[in-house]
Amino acid sequence: MITKNTIKTIQSLKQSKYRKEHQLFIVEGRKTVEELLHSSFETQALYATERFLKEYAIQDERLETVSEVQMEQMSALDTPPGVLAVVKIPDPAPFKEQGMVLALDGIANPGNMGTIIRTAEWFGIRQIICSEDCVEIWNSKVIQATMGSIFRMQIGYTDLEKYLKSFNARVVYGALLEGENIFKKDRWEDGIIVIGSESHGIRSNLLPLITHPITIPRAKGSVTESLNASMATGIILSTWASKE
Repeated sequence: MITKNTIKTIQSLKQSKYRKEHQLFIVEGRKTVEELLHSSFETQALYATERFLKEYAIQDERLETVSEVQMEQMSALDTPPGVLAVVKIPDPAPFKEQGMVLALDGIANPGNMGTIIRTAEWFGIRQIICSEDCVEIWNSKVIQATMGSIFRMQIGYTDLEKYLKSFNARVVYGALLEGENIFKKDRWEDGIIVIGSESHGIRSNLLPLITHPITIPRAKGSVTESLNASMATGIILSTWASKE
């Protein structure tokens, strides 16, 4: 039977500092939990309500049934889906650049981050490098938005300026308001695609490191300042993948 202390610990995982302290994060929802259980991630505990188990069968020796009230106490979501797992944060793996790499500069919105991760996997990107001020990928809203893609991606955090400088021989594409029209681009070389933040774009200290500025052209007469970061990522990766 789950204890009050265990519930209290799981509740604390809603905050980044406690995720770092315990090296644990929460996964919720049937689809995402199923993806988790088929991954190499280490699941430490698994909880579900009776109502959830009447509709969906889960066969796992770690599964423990909890009440609706207990699930509400543990859940990080406004509407608890009825199944929740506690998962160990994996140790960072050595980052080996293969094929095209996605670099994210200052992505702050959890929903955008999760959608970018999911979109990147769809189009065949397997490695994402994030600036140190990007939203934490173990945030529950990020996990939820990835719909399981996070368990199959290699994602790291670093000083993006130093990282790009260390690969100055590689092609570095940068999503900017002015650059080569991606729809007229015939050839892409393996390298790095940099996507800037939702509000400020790519930071000025990174601009000199962009070897190939690219842009998604606006329709004539459009006065919209910019695209959502995850939307822009999807359009760019779709165009890149179509030329592969």
